[in-house]
Amino acid sequence: MKKLSTLKKPLVMALSVASFSIASVSASQAAPAVNEVTAASQSKISLEQALVLANKAVKGDIISADFDQEYRNANSHYDINIVTNNNEQEVSVNANTGKVTKGDTERLDKEDLAEYKAMKQSKVSLSQAIKKANQTLKGKVLEVGFDMDFGKPVYKVEIGKGNQIHKVVVDSMTGKITRSQVSDVDRDD
Repeated sequence: MKKLSTLKKPLVMALSVASFSIASVSASQAAPAVNEVTAASQSKISLEQALVLANKAVKGDIISADFDQEYRNANSHYDINIVTNNNEQEVSVNANTGKVTKGDTERLDKEDLAEYKAMKQSKVSLSQAIKKANQTLKGKVLEVGFDMDFGKPVYKVEIGKGNQIHKVVVDSMTGKITRSQVSDVDRDD
């Protein structure tokens, strides 16, 4: 067999490493994607538990929370927004470890302050809205937030069950479900 020159050896080695790396990336991308509902169901921490952990770290009123799926569920977390002293604090809770990380803090603008005041006047809490929305579905809560819906204060709750996401609107004054719709989970998430 012919000997390779000293310049060709590093080139052959580099090409071999590059080929192996490309094959590894292709193999990992060929693995099936896990949808958001499955990823949330596999998490060790539920959204409700994440709310408690976040509120221990930052005292205030939780205005929204949602599950954020990361690649292969390794760093999936809940993004939670808490209002304290007219500031909105972002808090992240790792969905597998429960580790809490504080993020950015922003001063509420006039529109956000008005929405926050409407939430404070609600007779139904965010936790009660979650329970109400999940009463009949018994699914995995993926997202919840206070919002104004056609001028009415409501909580919007997303619940995953099977291959569907149920979007439920709960009246924040009465606790009644005012609207519900179902959509199939996007398999490419």
